[in-house]
Amino acid sequence: MTTLSRPCISAVRAACAAIALAALTATAYADPHNGSGPLADTHAPAGVMFDHMHKAGSSMIGFRYANTSAGSPTVHGIHTVTDDVIAERGCAPHTCSMKTTDMTMNMYMLDIMYAPTDWVTLMVMPMWMTHDMTMAPLRLTQHGRGDEHGGGHAGGHSGGHGGHSGPHAHGVDGWGDTIFGPELRLAHGPNYHLQFAPMFSAPTGKVDFKQNGVFTRYGMQLGSGTWDFWPSLTYTGRSDRLTWGAQLLGIVRMEKENEPGYRLGDVFQATGWVSYLFADWISASIRGLYTEQGKIEGHYNGPHNHSSPPDLQFNYGGQFWDIGFGVNTVVPSGPLKGLRLSAEWLQPVQDHPNGFQPRRDGTIWANASMAFWGFAR
Repeated sequence: MTTLSRPCISAVRAACAAIALAALTATAYADPHNGSGPLADTHAPAGVMFDHMHKAGSSMIGFRYANTSAGSPTVHGIHTVTDDVIAERGCAPHTCSMKTTDMTMNMYMLDIMYAPTDWVTLMVMPMWMTHDMTMAPLRLTQHGRGDEHGGGHAGGHSGGHGGHSGPHAHGVDGWGDTIFGPELRLAHGPNYHLQFAPMFSAPTGKVDFKQNGVFTRYGMQLGSGTWDFWPSLTYTGRSDRLTWGAQLLGIVRMEKENEPGYRLGDVFQATGWVSYLFADWISASIRGLYTEQGKIEGHYNGPHNHSSPPDLQFNYGGQFWDIGFGVNTVVPSGPLKGLRLSAEWLQPVQDHPNGFQPRRDGTIWANASMAFWGFAR
């Protein structure tokens, strides 16, 4: 079980306080739904995509933001590890000299949807991304300073850090991959909805960033570099003020490797949630999320480092469990009818990463969207 950092504890407390305040406020003004406007809980929690469809002729424009952070300590399996262990095993057969102390990823996504019919909703999602990483030298107690160059070997590879011997930070930003495709209604009734979304991802994100002439770490690239298939199956149900849902989602890499010579691991996700509608305009949710991702296959086909865990392909992917706490709101009437604002905090519960990775701190999602000429079912 992971131990919460102070920023995570503060974020969870703030989220819980916001949910509690919203619940008290909404209960004070709650009145029975009269069916004249949209409900807050017809969308899933903020961190769930491909969860709803629209009526024929309607459209939606939305903005999604996600911030994911990770940092010290480094974990291997379910255990934290010392710098000595990282140096000896984290870059094997090379010798690590650096480790990640802080890593942050921001995603800014534009969500555009249009429904030509009741049973098909088309979607496209371009995104802008930023990655930032802070590294620090390992402090060894058993083997001295170790090899500052990380045991680089022949064949066009580099083990150095391009002149960095102390703590340093670097970052990248730019367009990420673009997700697009249809959402298809399989079944629908007054109290349930089932849909299938065979989405695709176009490799519009840059995957050949370099630092001081060598490829930067795999996790710092902005996309997969391959065409990917994103199928998902989503079910939602309702009973009075209580709603629930579940989704299975996969990411399948459809190419053997990208231009720099590697391929990200396939992804499988399973999530389920339940929410309570305090009033037409506000609901609160809790959900569980399981994620499994394979390690990176292949290898950079040009100079790159071997001196820290994120330089090696086997230190990516794994199995991860999270619990989410969210709030959804919607304007039910007036000039801004259909405007939705939602937020969700995802707290890591259990991590079993492949190889050596920084411990995850959590993810915050924040969404805003506006529907036109109709509302989500």
